[in-house]
Amino acid sequence: MEFNLYEQDWSKYLQLEQGQLEIRKTLPRGNSHLAPEQVLQAQKARLIEAAALCIHKNGYAATSVQDIIQQAGVSRSTFYKLFQDKEACYFYCFKKLSSLHLSVLMQAYQAHKVDARPAFEVATLAFIQQLTVNPIYVNAFFALAPYSTAAVVAELNVVKTHYVTLLAYWFAILPENIARLSLPQDVFKIVVEGVFSYLRHWIMQGQVQSQESVHHHICYVIFSTLGIHTWAAQHLAQLR
Repeated sequence: MEFNLYEQDWSKYLQLEQGQLEIRKTLPRGNSHLAPEQVLQAQKARLIEAAALCIHKNGYAATSVQDIIQQAGVSRSTFYKLFQDKEACYFYCFKKLSSLHLSVLMQAYQAHKVDARPAFEVATLAFIQQLTVNPIYVNAFFALAPYSTAAVVAELNVVKTHYVTLLAYWFAILPENIARLSLPQDVFKIVVEGVFSYLRHWIMQGQVQSQESVHHHICYVIFSTLGIHTWAAQHLAQLR
């Protein structure tokens, strides 16, 4: 039976829990049974979600600590107990999200690594679907990351380097009858930069295309750039 990507259960790769994606409107008042560290963690979750919502709406530069704490319903002193400043809050969120996405991609690839082409395709689609779990988080901490701070941009470049290394390694271990080219590292950098730019545009435009379309576009670009033209043509045919 032919492997069908779009009939797979992707939930096992989507690690963000929906219960963590809704802003906590209230915290227990008075003498609750929660330990102080539990209350602090709940407040941290509210601040992160509030930061995501504010940055999603207004951008990083136009969002202040006051905006975040007002949205979260948390005191200024609590914010500074958890984060040094707005940049530290944003950097924490960016690191969490980027680590999650990398983990999702690697888990998906490993689950299908015995068959080269599905492994590439599954990893790509799982990553794309992860981006749709919570559009507010992804816009705030992925699409808008290049427009935030120098520290985040530097970390974003580290993240891209991880993807370049993975792509180059996965290409290198393909059978010789599939991968006949010897490619310099810059080719893999161009692919990753292009995919990231395309996904940022897709997210910032409100994800007007279907996940399936985006997946075929990306796979076509990856496979055609790497010289695997048979695989690329099959994705191009799905777009016609």
